[in-house]
Amino acid sequence: MESAKQVADNIPLVENNGVLQQTLSDPTNPYFDMFSAEDMSGFSEVLLWRQYSKGLGLTHGVVQQAQLGNDGVGPTRGMVNTFLMKNGLPIYNASSTYAGDDEISQVRENRDGRLWLFLKEPGQTNILYDSPENTHGTRIEPVPDITNGSAGWQYGTGYALRKGLNYDGKHCGNFLGYTGSITFRTAEAYLNYMEACYEKTGTIDNVASNYWKQLRSRAFVDDDYNKTIAATDMGEEAKFDWGAYSAGKLIDPVLYNIRRERSSELMAEGFRYMDLKRWRSMDQLITTPYHIEGFKLWGPMQAWYDKPEGGTLLIYGLNDPVANVSAPPISSYLRPYEINSKSLVLDGYKWSMAHYLAPIAIQHFLITSTGGEISNYDYPHDVR
Repeated sequence: MESAKQVADNIPLVENNGVLQQTLSDPTNPYFDMFSAEDMSGFSEVLLWRQYSKGLGLTHGVVQQAQLGNDGVGPTRGMVNTFLMKNGLPIYNASSTYAGDDEISQVRENRDGRLWLFLKEPGQTNILYDSPENTHGTRIEPVPDITNGSAGWQYGTGYALRKGLNYDGKHCGNFLGYTGSITFRTAEAYLNYMEACYEKTGTIDNVASNYWKQLRSRAFVDDDYNKTIAATDMGEEAKFDWGAYSAGKLIDPVLYNIRRERSSELMAEGFRYMDLKRWRSMDQLITTPYHIEGFKLWGPMQAWYDKPEGGTLLIYGLNDPVANVSAPPISSYLRPYEINSKSLVLDGYKWSMAHYLAPIAIQHFLITSTGGEISNYDYPHDVR
């Protein structure tokens, strides 16, 4: 708490003006640009970042994947559903004004500004500046390509994020982008303080309250977090969010909403698995497998995949060798790991307690051995 407060009280958050730039005449959004700038030194919130350089051959593919389907992964229905409405209510609340998920446009409507800003929707503009270096960019966001068997190009869940997208086509060569990468930013200190405060004292002190309200206000969410807490049904949250659990039991709504704020703010920044492990949030999967789902394919959006000459691109059947989507009787929502009978998680994701651990690889014992009896090449380098 002390360390987080030193950061949070002295380094301001970057402004989110609520604009998703779609034309050159639109104002830029500092909050959006912070995640995809070449030079991140001008953003107060960025405490430490890694610079890349085309000239030095230090490049990456983040921008091209933000232009496409997120390298075949994409956000799940579970993650999307945990985002609040702008009025601070969960989507299942009767007063939430939730428009539904028959269309991606409906999913974004009246939602937490972070979901609205970063969840892509067909027809939106991805490139504003042309470049001859653009070989893999997509100017206009297409209908999600869920039938492409190539993992690097396929929209795995139907949903895709634009966090890290740069509008300049020069970053859209094949793994030749050179935008920066954030290591630490001030918002994490806000979240660390909030969580530590509640875990340590069982209350939200004035400092944590102030931080929480600032984060929600920047996301254009009603800053009355107590309204959210009062409207939170942990049974509903448990349907989609593993973070609702610790040690196989549901946590209280206050702690859960602190975790919700963390996952909403740090989405796609590499924190999630670490958080789930330190919260011990996967015990319940030992006895209750979880089925990963994406967007609502078997509704109006299935028409996106109609062929001009008639018929559809969508093929399903667990034993069909050319199946490319999950079957509607299983779920109205796309289940990317239940398309064919060979899937390792056909019956849902499961867990083992040992998976919370990160054992030291046998290679590391071998390279520190003084006996020399065993060669490094006698075993795989990463035996678990």
